[in-house]
Amino acid sequence: MKRILLLTTMAVLTLGTKAITVTDTIFNRYEHEEFAFGADVSFVPQMEGWGTKWLDKNGKQKDILQILKEQGINNIRLRVWTVASGASSKQEVVNMCKRAKAKGMGVMIDFHYSDTWADPGNQTIPAAWTDHSVEALAQKVYDHTFDVLSAIKAAGVVPRWVQVGNETKRGMLYPVGQTNKGGSEAFAKFVLNGYNAVKAVDSTMQVIVHLPDGHDNSLYRSIFDGLKKNGAKWDIIGMSAYPRWSHLDGPTMITRVMENINDLKKRYGKPCMVVETGHYPREAVTGNQYMVGVMDKMIKNGDLGCFYWEPESMGGYDMGAWDEATRKPTVMMDAFLGVKHTEVAWLMKTTIQSPKAEESIAPGDIELQARVQHQRKGRIQSVEFYFDKKKTGVYKVDTPSSVGNYITTPFTVADVQIGVHTAWAKATDTSKNTQGSDTVTFFVGESVLFDKGITENENGKGGTMRWGINFNEAGKYRLTFKYSSPTLRGTEIWIDGDSIARTYFQKNTDAYQAFDIELPQSGNHVLQLTATGTNGLPDIASLRIFPLDGQVLPSEGDLTDVAAVRNDGCSTLEVYSLSGRLLYHTTESRLGLSLGERSSAVVVLPNCVGGTPYIVRKQRLK
Repeated sequence: MKRILLLTTMAVLTLGTKAITVTDTIFNRYEHEEFAFGADVSFVPQMEGWGTKWLDKNGKQKDILQILKEQGINNIRLRVWTVASGASSKQEVVNMCKRAKAKGMGVMIDFHYSDTWADPGNQTIPAAWTDHSVEALAQKVYDHTFDVLSAIKAAGVVPRWVQVGNETKRGMLYPVGQTNKGGSEAFAKFVLNGYNAVKAVDSTMQVIVHLPDGHDNSLYRSIFDGLKKNGAKWDIIGMSAYPRWSHLDGPTMITRVMENINDLKKRYGKPCMVVETGHYPREAVTGNQYMVGVMDKMIKNGDLGCFYWEPESMGGYDMGAWDEATRKPTVMMDAFLGVKHTEVAWLMKTTIQSPKAEESIAPGDIELQARVQHQRKGRIQSVEFYFDKKKTGVYKVDTPSSVGNYITTPFTVADVQIGVHTAWAKATDTSKNTQGSDTVTFFVGESVLFDKGITENENGKGGTMRWGINFNEAGKYRLTFKYSSPTLRGTEIWIDGDSIARTYFQKNTDAYQAFDIELPQSGNHVLQLTATGTNGLPDIASLRIFPLDGQVLPSEGDLTDVAAVRNDGCSTLEVYSLSGRLLYHTTESRLGLSLGERSSAVVVLPNCVGGTPYIVRKQRLK
């Protein structure tokens, strides 16, 4: 009997690529420690009370102030309401100041002079201060400011800055101090009394008057001209700068804010800060670009700082800088580290230039050649080479800054044997971005291709491919099948009616499965592959044969349909021609078919063993 020996089996997979963004360091955060990289975190005690947990960028749960510090924040801002207890009360603010000091952070205190929110639309007089005269209200401003700051100082913290009022677009303590309703003098008196209270507690604290709409120069001139005229004092001009509320894109907002800052500094001789800003987390890359842009401009302009309003917020506030799904900081927070993110159509393009796809080359040392293109000069750092799915070596760029937008680099793989092989490369840039090439499949050694598609059986449960092949010489051969398969699929390989192997095609596209056989006799042989399953079939496009002993390449041979049956104890037999066509359904134990001069035949019994649908039986007839 002919003996066919199975030697090896291998499968080749393909690998995809992924899209990424470009990162650039715009400024060195730690060369500008005097700049206030700030965050208003007044919501933190409430969020912690609700059980909120925050994760750092690596997914580790930590105290939110620690995460903010790691993201570059060196100062926090806390609002104060006139309530006796609870959110934004004196005691809550004192506790937060102590936590900030323990983290080495500076503090800004933001007095709202209200029992609740004070903003451009609401500057409500506290309930306990109603029906007071201007003088009495001014005294309340002084007393409240002095009391809260004294408690903070007694706890061991001296704030760096104190806001006398929050977003006082038309003054505060409406309607008494409402500037557009005759309250300009009262507003100036309130600011002056707040200023005096701050300095009475500690003269090192700097007083801020804060307005919204940092792009609106006419608003700032109007308010600060009025304050100056009516005898108010302040140390710093604070502003809110939200692209959202200003209805401006980021670059335009930055330009307008900087123009306003420069005019105010010249006009009033006072430095400026952005004490509130923010962006949509769902547009985090755009927000990052705005934030890093405005801080870079302010640092270069000698301005004092920039505070994000409630970056730790998730859920209720839609302009935080945290991802609610992952509970990690978005890339907006990287702006405080001086890092800018930019979405690009491509960052790097990595291609294998040699060998070409499905190229045939001689065995021995094989030179792989990869080309890497980058959108920025001097950014390519290294290229890793992968051969047959394994990392085989790395090409490192000694001095990336000396390299332009692309490099072409060779790599030699020694002593490559006959068969189907794959290669791909992965490039890494100086920002640790990576990009892989497509996988290139190529052939080593002489081979011959027999191209034929699979024929599906009429019942849809399987399919067959058959080739008649004339092997001019006996010896060892490597058989490779190119396939695409949407699911795992059972297969069986036959030669002249003898089963030589069973295996599975993996889920894959344009991959290869290979078998080594030893053929003891030359001549015409029939090779058959049978694939079966419950739904769908692998797309088997071709058979490629490599002689392993230097034989003459095989050629196309004779192929004749024959069939026979046997009884394996199954209740139903399905009888197929060897080309895959269903011939009979029968329950008979014997069915006589003439084989002519042929001695081999196949019967498919799909339900005989354990219910597995791809069982194939063969019978040798004499």
